Amino acid sequence: MFYICISSYAHASLTDPGILPRNLHPFPPTNPNDDPLAIGPPTTAWVMVASATSKDAAMEVPTKYCKSCNIWRPPRAHHCRVCDNCVETQDHHCVWLNNCVGRRNYRYFFVFVATGTLLGLFLFAAGLAHLLVWRSREAQSFGASISRWRVPFAMLVYGIIVTPYPASLLGYHLFLMARGETTREYLNSHKFLKKDRHRPFTQGSWWKNWAAVLLRPRPPTYLRFSKKYEEGDQRFGERRGRRTAPLTKEMQGGGLGVDAGKAVEMQNVGGKTPTFQGPAMRGTINRTPRSDGVGDPQILGGVRP
Repeated sequence: MFYICISSYAHASLTDPGILPRNLHPFPPTNPNDDPLAIGPPTTAWVMVASATSKDAAMEVPTKYCKSCNIWRPPRAHHCRVCDNCVETQDHHCVWLNNCVGRRNYRYFFVFVATGTLLGLFLFAAGLAHLLVWRSREAQSFGASISRWRVPFAMLVYGIIVTPYPASLLGYHLFLMARGETTREYLNSHKFLKKDRHRPFTQGSWWKNWAAVLLRPRPPTYLRFSKKYEEGDQRFGERRGRRTAPLTKEMQGGGLGVDAGKAVEMQNVGGKTPTFQGPAMRGTINRTPRSDGVGDPQILGGVRP
């Protein structure tokens, strides 16, 4: 069981969770002559998902466009800010694995949590049994058995301390699988009223939902490690870790670079073209400055006589 736990931990940590390829649906470049306040292309759409509980039922689910990966994400996929990737059927980003938990490694993660819980229970039961058996054979008190066997008692205490966390995580994911939801879907559903919460990906019963997650084949990876690097690959580009498109090289630094003359043209605003000069004055206001200078226009303007 220990080797299964360590092996599943390594697989969950090192396996591709279902990273989606980038730059599949790039938006066309913007025209610099267009109105900067014009509404851009839509980044949210709705798709129909057939229900598994009825042949004639279907439900609309939202799909979003990822500006970081330049793709339309399929349903249940989300962009991880830590990994900077869109992950298929992402459940959450696990800090203990240093990896996302998605469609391709969720089963490894579940086995790791389950075997970790069983190991903690075994550690607790073995330490307690060792102390009780020696106490019964030697007709000693439980305190004497603790004084005689310090290591089993330490393992007993260690099992009591560490087992509740993986056990609670195991119970929580058994609950999520029975509902046919991921962690993100379950938490996001609580933003709505109870009557407005829906589960479009449920199979109709808890055991079918468990079977759909634990017995489904692992899909192939989308990554191609042997593929040659192409210009514009965002994994090595300037947009990594940013939520919006980067400025061009001419515009970086406020247009103060080498090509500043090309990027920004200084225009003469003192011509005949009327500009906003503040509210119009309906009459002349005579102000008498105070002796301490408060209210003097020249002092207010930053210039002293």
